[in-house]
Amino acid sequence: MKKIKFTGVVINRQNHSEADRIITVYTQELGKIRLKAAGVRKITSRRAGTIELFNLVKGAAVVGRNQFYVLTEVELLHSFSEWKHQLGRINLGFQISEAVDSLTPEGEPFPEVFQLLTEYLNSISEFGRDWQAETSAFLLRLLVILGYWPEDKPFSGDIYGLIESVTNRRFNSSRLLQKISGLTNKTSD
Repeated sequence: MKKIKFTGVVINRQNHSEADRIITVYTQELGKIRLKAAGVRKITSRRAGTIELFNLVKGAAVVGRNQFYVLTEVELLHSFSEWKHQLGRINLGFQISEAVDSLTPEGEPFPEVFQLLTEYLNSISEFGRDWQAETSAFLLRLLVILGYWPEDKPFSGDIYGLIESVTNRRFNSSRLLQKISGLTNKTSD
């Protein structure tokens, strides 16, 4: 049985069956990988908190049926808890996670993307009113690293529109905070 070890950031997760979860991790060694985390939705699971969104983890997995990785061990390296209680900053995490997930191919490592992702997550708590500029700079740098935009050409348009045109799908997380704010305003009326 083939075993892999990785260090990565959890960028997506989906419930699977009654007790399992499928997580997407952007790793330093392997790029984007999808893993089945068996039993983590059970109340007794000790690994559930470790594989939350945006966590930096170190783990191991084996290739299971259908060439799908199955998580065997995981350790939390950093939870970025200093900003996870602020809705606006969580939205920034969703935006960059969605961009990395939708723009990167599975199993192709881009060490620069991993470094960019971890640096951004480390700096979210320091963002002031310039959070949009920081996020746009991250997204543009991601597009440059992946070869979707030339490094020497300035960009002055809608960065989310560019990502949507590259991926041929809607970029949802940039609108999440607006939707939540709209719901909050309606319920407080």
